[in-house]
Amino acid sequence: MDTRASRGDFDDVEPDLRPAHHVLSNYGFYTRAERSIRTELLEAAQPVRPEPGATLLEAGRPCGEVLLIGSGSMRVYVAGDSGREVTLYHVRSGETCPANLSAAMLSLYAFASAAATEGLQAAYVPAAGFRRLSKKSAEIRDYMFTSTASRFGEVIGRVRELTTRRVDHRLAEYLLRKFAESGQTRPILKVTHQAIAIELGTAREVVSRRLQELEAAAVVSLGRGRVTLLDERKLRAIL
Repeated sequence: MDTRASRGDFDDVEPDLRPAHHVLSNYGFYTRAERSIRTELLEAAQPVRPEPGATLLEAGRPCGEVLLIGSGSMRVYVAGDSGREVTLYHVRSGETCPANLSAAMLSLYAFASAAATEGLQAAYVPAAGFRRLSKKSAEIRDYMFTSTASRFGEVIGRVRELTTRRVDHRLAEYLLRKFAESGQTRPILKVTHQAIAIELGTAREVVSRRLQELEAAAVVSLGRGRVTLLDERKLRAIL
């Protein structure tokens, strides 16, 4: 008898376990696992709703839990001696974080830090329990391997971008992507210059100067914590 479930199964989940089930249902290793594995994961998971900016992982420190995301995202970054942060990647629903996974599963110190973004709903699974379940479940082992390999490829691409591409090119690409994600007829980004600088891995002063140049060229208009797109064609021409 097939004891595996599809997403949305477990309609009889007890009320106090439903928040954890909501998070876990975004992961194939949970929905495709045998019922006994699903039950152990469900009972071990501790749902959390961190405030935006809350520290979820700290570089150079151990981590005793695996963090799984149901909605929202977390930003993974490294910080230099000067305090400047460089974003490596974002972890979203149904994804895992190599910095978290390697620290938790191998009892290592985390190689990066992570902070919650707005609307994050997640669940912690104790590392010892996750390690035990991974020995029983091929789905968990396969997921850890493929997701970690894919993410490290993304990190390498990010490092290449930071070291070989000009800031104005990276800024134009960032703005175009964010404007497209807004879905607005006249896209407006609610974002600070500091937040953009963190994403691009550069100084706030550099971002402010480039944005002012774009405003002078009638590509965007600037306001307090706001960037409005005026001419997409000119912005694309920078790439």
